[in-house]
Amino acid sequence: MTRHRPSSYEAAGQALLRAAVHTTGPSTPPWPTDTAPAEEWRAWLGTVWSDTDFRRAVSLASPHLAAQVQAIIDGRTPKVRRMRRAAQATARYAIRYARRSTPFGLFAGVAPLGFDRTTSVRIGIEHQAVARPEPVGLDEMLSTWESEAARMADAEVCVNTLVQQLDQHIHVPSEGDAAFRLALSPALRLVLDLARSPIGYRQLSDKLAAEFPAVSGTECDRLLGELLRVRLLRSSLRAPATVADPTSVLPPAARAQAAGLRAACDLRLDADVRLPEQVLTEAETAATVLARLVTHPNGTPAWRRWIEQFCERYGENTAVPVEAVTDPGRGVGFPGGFVTASEPPRPMSRRDRLLLELAGTAAVEGSRAVAVTGAMIEELEAAAGGKPHDAAPHLELAAQVHAASCSALDRGDFRLRVLTVSRSAGSMTGRFWHLFPGTETAYTNLPTVHPEAELAQLSFHAARVPADLLTRAPQALPRVVSVGEFRRPTPHILFPRDLSVTIADGRPQLVESATGKPLELLAPTAINFLWNNYTPPMARFLGEISRAASPQVTWFDWGAAWALPFTPALTYRRTILTTARWKIRSRTLPARTAPLPQWAGQLHAWRARFRVPERVLLAEDDQQLPLDLTRDVDLHLLRAHLDASPFGIATLHETPPPDADGWIGGRAHSIVIPLARRS
Repeated sequence: MTRHRPSSYEAAGQALLRAAVHTTGPSTPPWPTDTAPAEEWRAWLGTVWSDTDFRRAVSLASPHLAAQVQAIIDGRTPKVRRMRRAAQATARYAIRYARRSTPFGLFAGVAPLGFDRTTSVRIGIEHQAVARPEPVGLDEMLSTWESEAARMADAEVCVNTLVQQLDQHIHVPSEGDAAFRLALSPALRLVLDLARSPIGYRQLSDKLAAEFPAVSGTECDRLLGELLRVRLLRSSLRAPATVADPTSVLPPAARAQAAGLRAACDLRLDADVRLPEQVLTEAETAATVLARLVTHPNGTPAWRRWIEQFCERYGENTAVPVEAVTDPGRGVGFPGGFVTASEPPRPMSRRDRLLLELAGTAAVEGSRAVAVTGAMIEELEAAAGGKPHDAAPHLELAAQVHAASCSALDRGDFRLRVLTVSRSAGSMTGRFWHLFPGTETAYTNLPTVHPEAELAQLSFHAARVPADLLTRAPQALPRVVSVGEFRRPTPHILFPRDLSVTIADGRPQLVESATGKPLELLAPTAINFLWNNYTPPMARFLGEISRAASPQVTWFDWGAAWALPFTPALTYRRTILTTARWKIRSRTLPARTAPLPQWAGQLHAWRARFRVPERVLLAEDDQQLPLDLTRDVDLHLLRAHLDASPFGIATLHETPPPDADGWIGGRAHSIVIPLARRS
């Protein structure tokens, strides 16, 4: 029987299994030495490339690399330096092929995950790849269509809701954090007025020609084409983010052309996996503990400063239109770090001191792990400012289940290793809703911070084209707030101009201007809002504001202790809240011109001093690459990472034990569980 534990969170929505397709990688011969001739590099690549399934997976993920490798094997690339770089990239793919579960093309996929009294695992071979056009190629094709007036004759256009007027100029967000600045000419003013709501392209062109008879129709079309290119206008060819397949809105001729583009695949695994309910209990407990260990229990410093500025300017209980309050000239603007990524200096806190003491003690004692107690949780919770006024209403927890066998799992002999915690339910699972139609309906009853708030879905395009598919998720909620998209007005669609912000009791609220109804937005996207180059500031603002005074539950934050060369694993009951972590700097090792044996010798000496195991996980952003530091190829990849790092730092994490994936046949895996605050 599963033991009951008090927890703040419970399962909500469809849990997912994420797993590698293969359990073994391609055959890899010994890594050539730095001075090896071209024939050895060609032979190494030829052996690895002979694995048909591996070659197919890499070719879909990176056609450019596949072409390079084939050219080397065919003898069309004589330069050893290029061969070495291609071999290094191929080696990275070879490692992730069987040792990483992050969904990616044909490497790893997803399947629904259930919970029952006992474990059951079935993984077949009839996996299904669901293809959509790769975003960059589709964007280039659509841009070509939008530049040709004849093809746009039956299309509609509207003004991008992200444009801002500053003085006599219009600022239009572009790729990443770049922007176009356009002078507000009479013609542009007319376009902004006429296309505030969708209007036919031909109709808009005709109205321009009628208003400015001295300008030819060709010039009017050229102007509209330029406005489409810089994204001031959005066309009906650009499907909003609640449309999973962006080609479904295209006219037949455009859809036929898009069918010939390179595909991006999501993989639906042929799998039926159920875990014992005690794993779910452990996940609920882990989320509860991490929610108590947050760094900022009542909102980040940036949001707290913004709330203070709003109250100083407008006072509480005053509804201010979103477009006015976020305008830096008329209002408060966005919180710090939204427009330009910044990390202001943070004073040393009591929480930092406690964690520095904990990590330092573990290092001195030679302890790789520290068991967190209830008393420690209470002390850290108090040091961060005490219990939050409002708990985070929902989130998603990604973890690995470590157990040697199904029977071990059933008798409770397992570990749950937390990988990350997302800001809300749907963050990690939403981009896969289209693979499992109907699962999105489970998100309609999620709790909200404000008890009377309506939950609506935030829909926006990623600020960088390659990330477009990460923001696409079917509509799960009755109403949608659309940012920067082409949308025809309907009763269930709201735009930033329809929204206002007010603050009551120090808590900001998003409200519908016309009715005063509080709204909270669900953003089912895997994009991290902190990546400023990927999320429009307005989308991040609307997605965060209702929870701005609530804790942001994430993976465990070491605070100032993150700068230490070592931090221990923290465990609670059967959960690994965070793994042991080491940092190594390139200055600790020989220069990049030193032979690999000399470099490796000093690396192993460092490993001995810091008690670093042979097998580690090399962390790059939120991804981790498994490395075996007894293999030359893995040493080469670590060295290349250090050489490429702008700070000359590599972060290494402890790996799971060798039999950790035994319960699932040795398959690299992770699980994602949506969780909601208990009533």
